[in-house]
Amino acid sequence: MKKNLLDKDLFLAQAINVSNQDFDKVQSCLVLAPHPDDETLGCGGLIAMLRNKGANVFVIVTTDGSQSHPNSKAFPPKKVTLMRKEEVLAALHILGVSKQNVEFFDSKDASLPGKGEPGFDLLVDKLISGIEKYRPQLILVPYQLDPHCDHRATWQILQQALKSFKEICVWEYPIWLYELAEEHDIPTLKKGELKKVDISNFLDLKKKAIASYISQTTRMINDDPTGFILTEEVIKHFTTDFEYYIDRQ
Repeated sequence: MKKNLLDKDLFLAQAINVSNQDFDKVQSCLVLAPHPDDETLGCGGLIAMLRNKGANVFVIVTTDGSQSHPNSKAFPPKKVTLMRKEEVLAALHILGVSKQNVEFFDSKDASLPGKGEPGFDLLVDKLISGIEKYRPQLILVPYQLDPHCDHRATWQILQQALKSFKEICVWEYPIWLYELAEEHDIPTLKKGELKKVDISNFLDLKKKAIASYISQTTRMINDDPTGFILTEEVIKHFTTDFEYYIDRQ
């Protein structure tokens, strides 16, 4: 794995606290996840908090997650896709989100169209329909330059879709910024743009939800040595008392 150039401690030190009471006015939140597990890693605590407050939370997973173990014979892509859908529904159930509130765009993992690529406009139209249906006051989306092509494309799809709406609050959550950042991936933020949310009351739920991703956190798929796994070191970024979000508005 390449060296990470982000000074995480210095980056997070600039975050300002957001009172949990500030979320009382949120009645509907839409979470965009490039892959099944991103929503729980990046936003699991906030999702659980919002549900505890009675807010509706909707999740759109933009890719099928099929490429985490591309060389497995026992678990070909279609089987991995089905497994990861079951895992995300299980994780979100723990966090308080029903399966009726989860939508799958089913684009191929690692091939989500970015701006200007074939299929991009279709996904934008699908997201516009989702926003019209869910009417969120808050949208959570991966960080603009998070070091994964699907994360960046998910952000681009949202930005294009938002041109059809009046101002909606958008918070970006980092995932691979903590592990894979090159110099050009690191955000230059104004004072107050990085926020931290105390999720300590919901941390145990979040940990249980992360553990639902057996295909991603264990070696249950054991016939692909190059297959993806969320290591303990990676998971530790997301199992602290705080979640971090970038708010550029």
